[in-house]
Amino acid sequence: MGIGYPAPFFLPITRELNPVTTVRFEKENGRRPVENYTPIVTIYADASCLRNGAADSSAGGGAVIIDRNRMEVKLVAKYLGTITNQQAEILACVTALEELRRSCRVEILSDSRYVIDTMNGRNRMKTNRAVWNQLIEQSYGHHITWRWMKGHDGETFQEAADRLARAASTARTDLLSADLDFLAEHLSKESNQLTIRSFEIELDKILSRYDQVELTVPATRLDGAGGYPSAFLG
Repeated sequence: MGIGYPAPFFLPITRELNPVTTVRFEKENGRRPVENYTPIVTIYADASCLRNGAADSSAGGGAVIIDRNRMEVKLVAKYLGTITNQQAEILACVTALEELRRSCRVEILSDSRYVIDTMNGRNRMKTNRAVWNQLIEQSYGHHITWRWMKGHDGETFQEAADRLARAASTARTDLLSADLDFLAEHLSKESNQLTIRSFEIELDKILSRYDQVELTVPATRLDGAGGYPSAFLG
């Protein structure tokens, strides 16, 4: 199936997407008509659940979403309520996919084998059916590759997703869009380094003053590249 055409959700998908190669392919072959254009997107998703299993648990989902052709990034930090860690891992992917406004070719990276193995068909959806249904519904219209990656292994964007999830579970609220814009700037400067310390410092400052809720998370540009329709706009 060509990259330029929307594809339905497949379960399982065994062939891994190489985002660097795919972006190069798109650029070398020229820009396609908007109606046939399919953005290439990478999602790093993670979840955090404080007091997992307790009546007062607090879960959050975090994601770093990258439109590879435009080099556009969007950060997500959602408060998910009093749910379990497994449910939060599923919903972290749901909230990330909700941000896509066009049919996309997506690679989702998560350190949750529970999510990745299930979406690749190696596990059955015996429990948490309601949240699994949400993830399946959000997957329709996209061609998705599900890939496990080791957590806390120093990958900049995955580490950032982890911190965003923990921030939302700690604050018990979504992070404000203006704060996510600001954090994205720090993250883009650190994306080729081995540390996200500056990002963490600014995130800690933000959490120290949190007392509001805002649900909208606008896209933040990594650079000035344009020409392709954004994955985050209809």
